[in-house]
Amino acid sequence: RIDGNDIRDVPLSLLRSSIAYVTQETFLFSETIRDNIAYGSEGASQADIEWAAGISRIDKDIADFPQGYNTVLGERGITLSGGQKQRVSLARAVLRRPAILILDDALSAVDTHTEEEILGRLKEVMRDRTSIVISHRISTVKHADRIIVLHEGAIAESGTHDELVLLGGIYAELHQKQLLAEELAEME
Repeated sequence: RIDGNDIRDVPLSLLRSSIAYVTQETFLFSETIRDNIAYGSEGASQADIEWAAGISRIDKDIADFPQGYNTVLGERGITLSGGQKQRVSLARAVLRRPAILILDDALSAVDTHTEEEILGRLKEVMRDRTSIVISHRISTVKHADRIIVLHEGAIAESGTHDELVLLGGIYAELHQKQLLAEELAEME
Protein backbone atom coordinates (compact mmCIF):
# COMPACT_ATOMS: atom_id res chain seq x y z
CA ARG A 1 0.00 0.00 0.00
CA ILE A 2 1.06 3.56 -0.72
CA ASP A 3 -0.93 6.29 1.02
CA GLY A 4 -3.63 3.70 1.68
CA ASN A 5 -3.89 2.65 -1.97
CA ASP A 6 -3.24 -0.89 -3.10
CA ILE A 7 -0.01 -0.74 -5.09
CA ARG A 8 -1.53 -3.08 -7.70
CA ASP A 9 -4.13 -0.40 -8.49
CA VAL A 10 -1.53 2.29 -9.14
CA PRO A 11 -0.43 2.60 -12.79
CA LEU A 12 3.23 1.57 -13.09
CA SER A 13 4.22 4.87 -14.75
CA LEU A 14 2.68 6.84 -11.85
CA LEU A 15 4.37 4.59 -9.31
CA ARG A 16 7.76 5.02 -10.99
CA SER A 17 7.36 8.79 -11.23
CA SER A 18 6.59 8.91 -7.49
CA ILE A 19 9.92 7.36 -6.48
CA ALA A 20 13.37 8.93 -6.44
CA TYR A 21 16.27 6.56 -5.85
CA VAL A 22 19.81 7.70 -5.09
CA THR A 23 22.50 5.03 -5.05
CA GLN A 24 26.06 5.01 -3.79
CA GLU A 25 27.27 4.69 -7.38
CA THR A 26 25.98 7.71 -9.24
CA PHE A 27 25.38 8.29 -12.91
CA LEU A 28 25.97 11.73 -14.34
CA PHE A 29 25.81 12.91 -17.92
CA SER A 30 28.35 14.86 -19.99
CA GLU A 31 26.16 17.92 -19.68
CA THR A 32 26.11 20.98 -17.44
CA ILE A 33 25.68 20.67 -13.70
CA ARG A 34 22.33 22.42 -14.13
CA ASP A 35 21.17 19.82 -16.67
CA ASN A 36 22.37 16.96 -14.46
CA ILE A 37 20.38 18.27 -11.49
CA ALA A 38 17.30 19.06 -13.63
CA TYR A 39 17.31 15.66 -15.37
CA GLY A 40 13.83 14.17 -14.96
CA SER A 41 12.32 17.48 -13.82
CA GLU A 42 11.35 19.13 -17.06
CA GLY A 43 10.54 22.80 -16.65
CA ALA A 44 12.45 23.18 -13.38
CA SER A 45 13.33 26.80 -12.73
CA GLN A 46 16.82 27.99 -11.85
CA ALA A 47 15.51 28.85 -8.37
CA ASP A 48 14.25 25.27 -7.91
CA ILE A 49 17.58 23.87 -9.08
CA GLU A 50 19.48 26.13 -6.68
CA TRP A 51 17.11 25.10 -3.84
CA ALA A 52 17.84 21.41 -4.51
CA ALA A 53 21.58 22.11 -4.75
CA GLY A 54 21.38 23.86 -1.40
CA ILE A 55 19.65 20.88 0.22
CA SER A 56 22.43 18.57 -0.99
CA ARG A 57 25.14 21.15 -0.14
CA ILE A 58 26.61 20.99 -3.65
CA ASP A 59 25.79 24.70 -4.03
CA LYS A 60 29.02 25.74 -2.28
CA ASP A 61 31.10 23.73 -4.75
CA ILE A 62 29.16 24.96 -7.76
CA ALA A 63 29.87 28.55 -6.73
CA ASP A 64 33.60 27.76 -6.96
CA PHE A 65 33.39 26.42 -10.53
CA PRO A 66 34.30 28.99 -13.21
CA GLN A 67 31.03 28.48 -15.10
CA GLY A 68 28.88 27.80 -12.02
CA TYR A 69 25.75 25.81 -12.93
CA ASN A 70 26.79 25.99 -16.59
CA THR A 71 29.99 24.00 -15.95
CA VAL A 72 30.04 21.01 -18.29
CA LEU A 73 30.91 17.75 -16.57
CA GLY A 74 33.24 15.27 -18.17
CA GLU A 75 32.14 11.76 -19.10
CA ARG A 76 30.19 10.27 -16.15
CA GLY A 77 31.03 13.36 -14.07
CA ILE A 78 34.76 12.63 -14.04
CA THR A 79 35.54 16.26 -13.14
CA LEU A 80 33.81 15.83 -9.76
CA SER A 81 34.88 13.98 -6.63
CA GLY A 82 32.83 11.02 -5.41
CA GLY A 83 31.12 13.15 -2.76
CA GLN A 84 30.31 15.87 -5.28
CA LYS A 85 28.80 13.31 -7.64
CA GLN A 86 26.63 11.93 -4.84
CA ARG A 87 25.45 15.43 -3.92
CA VAL A 88 24.53 16.27 -7.53
CA SER A 89 22.60 13.00 -7.72
CA LEU A 90 20.87 13.78 -4.41
CA ALA A 91 19.92 17.26 -5.66
CA ARG A 92 18.39 15.63 -8.76
CA ALA A 93 16.24 13.37 -6.57
CA VAL A 94 15.20 16.15 -4.17
CA LEU A 95 14.23 18.44 -7.06
CA ARG A 96 11.61 15.90 -8.14
CA ARG A 97 9.89 16.16 -4.72
CA PRO A 98 9.01 12.46 -4.82
CA ALA A 99 6.40 10.77 -2.64
CA ILE A 100 9.00 8.07 -1.87
CA LEU A 101 12.68 8.89 -1.46
CA ILE A 102 15.18 6.02 -1.32
CA LEU A 103 18.78 6.77 -0.35
CA ASP A 104 21.00 3.71 -0.74
CA ASP A 105 24.31 4.63 0.89
CA ALA A 106 23.89 7.92 -0.97
CA LEU A 107 26.17 9.85 1.40
CA SER A 108 28.97 7.31 1.74
CA ALA A 109 31.55 9.49 -0.08
CA VAL A 110 30.65 12.62 1.90
CA ASP A 111 32.56 13.64 5.03
CA THR A 112 30.64 13.44 8.31
CA HIS A 113 30.37 17.24 8.77
CA THR A 114 28.83 17.72 5.32
CA GLU A 115 26.64 14.66 5.90
CA GLU A 116 25.26 16.30 9.06
CA GLU A 117 24.48 19.50 7.13
CA ILE A 118 22.73 17.54 4.38
CA LEU A 119 20.71 15.41 6.81
CA GLY A 120 19.63 18.54 8.68
CA ARG A 121 18.38 20.07 5.42
CA LEU A 122 16.79 16.79 4.29
CA LYS A 123 14.58 16.65 7.41
CA GLU A 124 12.22 19.20 5.88
CA VAL A 125 12.25 17.43 2.51
CA MET A 126 11.54 14.04 4.11
CA ARG A 127 8.69 15.37 6.25
CA ASP A 128 5.32 13.91 5.19
CA ARG A 129 6.84 11.46 2.72
CA THR A 130 8.18 7.96 2.91
CA SER A 131 11.96 7.91 3.06
CA ILE A 132 14.02 4.75 3.08
CA VAL A 133 17.63 5.33 4.08
CA ILE A 134 20.13 2.50 3.69
CA SER A 135 23.49 3.07 5.34
CA HIS A 136 26.33 1.55 7.32
CA ARG A 137 26.83 4.84 9.17
CA ILE A 138 24.88 5.23 12.39
CA SER A 139 25.02 9.02 11.98
CA THR A 140 22.98 8.70 8.78
CA VAL A 141 20.11 6.73 10.30
CA LYS A 142 20.05 7.68 13.99
CA HIS A 143 17.17 10.17 13.60
CA ALA A 144 14.93 7.80 11.63
CA ASP A 145 11.48 6.96 12.98
CA ARG A 146 12.31 3.29 12.69
CA ILE A 147 15.64 1.55 12.12
CA ILE A 148 15.81 -2.00 10.84
CA VAL A 149 19.11 -3.83 11.28
CA LEU A 150 19.82 -6.55 8.76
CA HIS A 151 22.28 -9.33 9.53
CA GLU A 152 23.02 -12.24 7.19
CA GLY A 153 19.98 -11.41 5.06
CA ALA A 154 17.43 -11.28 7.86
CA ILE A 155 16.00 -8.64 10.20
CA ALA A 156 18.03 -8.88 13.39
CA GLU A 157 16.80 -5.81 15.28
CA SER A 158 14.23 -3.06 14.89
CA GLY A 159 13.46 0.13 16.79
CA THR A 160 14.55 3.70 17.35
CA HIS A 161 18.18 4.67 17.84
CA ASP A 162 17.79 4.88 21.61
CA GLU A 163 15.94 1.55 21.81
CA LEU A 164 18.59 -0.21 19.75
CA VAL A 165 21.48 1.24 21.77
CA LEU A 166 19.79 0.05 24.98
CA LEU A 167 19.20 -3.38 23.44
CA GLY A 168 22.96 -3.91 23.36
CA GLY A 169 22.97 -5.95 20.16
CA ILE A 170 24.46 -5.53 16.69
CA TYR A 171 23.38 -1.90 16.33
CA ALA A 172 24.77 -0.91 19.73
CA GLU A 173 28.08 -2.59 18.93
CA LEU A 174 28.33 -0.81 15.58
CA HIS A 175 27.42 2.46 17.29
CA GLN A 176 30.22 2.04 19.84
CA LYS A 177 32.77 1.20 17.12
CA GLN A 178 31.82 4.26 15.12
CA LEU A 179 31.95 6.54 18.16
CA LEU A 180 35.42 5.22 18.95
CA ALA A 181 36.55 5.74 15.35
CA GLU A 182 35.30 9.35 15.47
CA GLU A 183 37.13 10.00 18.74
CA LEU A 184 40.37 8.59 17.32
CA ALA A 185 40.00 10.68 14.17
CA GLU A 186 39.56 13.84 16.27
CA MET A 187 42.78 13.06 18.19
CA GLU A 188 44.85 12.93 14.98
